[in-house]
Amino acid sequence: MTVLIVGGDYITSFKHLLSTQQDTRIEHWDGRKKGFNKRAFPNETHLVVVICDFVNHSLTHSVKKKANREGIPLVYCHRSINELKQKLQDSDQADEDCCCYSSHEQFKRLH
Repeated sequence: MTVLIVGGDYITSFKHLLSTQQDTRIEHWDGRKKGFNKRAFPNETHLVVVICDFVNHSLTHSVKKKANREGIPLVYCHRSINELKQKLQDSDQADEDCCCYSSHEQFKRLH
């Protein structure tokens, strides 16, 4: 499974949080070059995390469009690792409430 982090320069804490799950590979796009708008998602991407503080609008729009087209969950957050934890837990709770299965079900145990 691959998690794609878009934006941000110092993402060590995000990588540590997401890599606590087994068989998780982290891919990072800093988004500073124009070529990222046309780049395809890595194989087996199951979650996209966009760090809003460091991403321009066109890249955000491009990533959102690709994620929606491929059915990949997308999480927006700022530089806060606690915000990412909370959003992952909230999305998992919403999936459980509506009896749906999330494609990022393996992240349910993040605390």
